Amino acid sequence: MQSVALREGVAQAIRQALLEGRFKPGENLSETRLGREMNVSRGPVREALLILAQQGLIAHTQNHGFSVLKFTDRDHQEIDELRLRLETMALALARSRATEGDLSAIDALMDRTAFVSRQNPSAEWVKAELEFHGMIWELSGNRWLASCLRYAMIPYFSYETAFRLQPQILDQRFPQQHALLVDFLKGQSNSTAEECMRRHLRMPAE
Repeated sequence: MQSVALREGVAQAIRQALLEGRFKPGENLSETRLGREMNVSRGPVREALLILAQQGLIAHTQNHGFSVLKFTDRDHQEIDELRLRLETMALALARSRATEGDLSAIDALMDRTAFVSRQNPSAEWVKAELEFHGMIWELSGNRWLASCLRYAMIPYFSYETAFRLQPQILDQRFPQQHALLVDFLKGQSNSTAEECMRRHLRMPAE
């Protein structure tokens, strides 16, 4: 149990450092250096890095070890295309399953995301954004769909969105775009799930 707690603690510390931008894209993550900085042995650090690699937060190769992901414009485009299809499905499924309690909870998450985007558009914003979208994914009732979205979107929010958008853009953009999704869940939108997601992602209509 102590070993598991140590591994999880190290993983969380590295995850937080990634979200806060303490490492550069493509930077090598030395197990020895990280262990020395956190005053732990190399074993728990390696186990923690493997967890983060499985979550898609870092890259791992046999010859080069662990490194921070380096997102390209192509990565952004490909994930947006994947996200459109999968989140459209999740949004449509969630609408038929959401209870009054669920809708109240997602209203609160939407408000929290808007507040955090004005205060601290970095690690805390990424957490709030994942909580908001993650609730929609879970409400779909399809755990495989939710798992696929989490695998793709955790690194996307962490590396692509959180560190490239300016605070004023976050403040103006996301509250309105989240409201599109919440209105759809409440049955207060005449748009389809795909139309809502395209507007949320600022993608042109087909």
